[in-house]
Amino acid sequence: MSHRKGSIELEERLVEKAALAHIPITANFELTPVCNFRCDMCFICTPQPEVNRLGGLRPAKDWLRLAEQLRSMGTLFILLTGGEPLLHPDFREIYTELRNMGFILTLNTNGSLIDEDICQMFAQQKPRRVNVTLYGGSAETYKRLCHNEAGWDKTMEALRLLRQYDIDTKLNVSVVEQNKQDYEAIMQVARDLDIPAVVNSYMFPALRSHCRGLRDVDAERITPEEAADFSLRYMAYKCEDEPSDYRREILDIAEHAPAIDEPQGITCRAGSTSMWINWRHRLSPCVMMEEPSIDLDEVELPEAWPQLVEQCQQIAPYDDCRGCNLRLVCEVCYAAVEHEKKVRGNVDYLCQMTRQKLKLVTDEKRS
Repeated sequence: MSHRKGSIELEERLVEKAALAHIPITANFELTPVCNFRCDMCFICTPQPEVNRLGGLRPAKDWLRLAEQLRSMGTLFILLTGGEPLLHPDFREIYTELRNMGFILTLNTNGSLIDEDICQMFAQQKPRRVNVTLYGGSAETYKRLCHNEAGWDKTMEALRLLRQYDIDTKLNVSVVEQNKQDYEAIMQVARDLDIPAVVNSYMFPALRSHCRGLRDVDAERITPEEAADFSLRYMAYKCEDEPSDYRREILDIAEHAPAIDEPQGITCRAGSTSMWINWRHRLSPCVMMEEPSIDLDEVELPEAWPQLVEQCQQIAPYDDCRGCNLRLVCEVCYAAVEHEKKVRGNVDYLCQMTRQKLKLVTDEKRS
């Protein structure tokens, strides 16, 4: 058994045990909504003047106070994210102190601010992993999508530095209208640098309440048919050693899985063993759900967490997916249904994407 595989299996067992007692084994710290990119599809990025109007960023001491409480509650894993977390003025202090406290840290970043100094800090106190979002395969795409032409070169240099310093790194890839033509170039970067990539072709039509009206979801995300195609292309990359397995699984589910006659509630770890704390210190189940939420300035975290767990258990599920036999191969989750209905009025996008995925696999089998 490889060291990485063994670590993953250990984490899975820890999560299973945590779920029995609703221990928040994972916490996500959204340190800042500010970013040096302005990606068209982003629903978090908030201009600094608006951040100031809403009370400003929380200093290191506030995050570390929450971390102390989390440690006493049994939390092991913390994800540092944003916005761009490296823009938080206290990032170094927060990162270093969290590592000193024994937390296993993961970082989500666009990579453009990672330099040799940051890599030296990571080398001294290694994170579990650095997740770098790669938005395209050229400076032109970064200019068009991220409105930061220099971001491409800076991100590529960051990836080389992370590899040089032996920092476990992963590429996060979101396929949208403005970068879909770069897919092969992006995946070639992953192969050339020997960095694993996770591709997401379904984009939530999520909107933060203070960002409403700033996005054109229909213009930003690809068609459901394209999303299905990219999803299968990613599975081919992921299952390179056994390329037929995922196709067989989809066909088996379509042919033999019974219809799930249950409404769609929260079925993931959100609000059970995982929490999200945004930059304003509001506690919620995940980044895609603004509600239920609890203001941590009013309720201490050890008291707020069981309240959130109870609220998540009482949340009203959606009937839109009841009776579907393809839910096991669908991108559906409670938050996806919630946002699709809120923005589009229905879940047709998810249904079309899943049916197209099945069609492509079926056509491939016949050919």
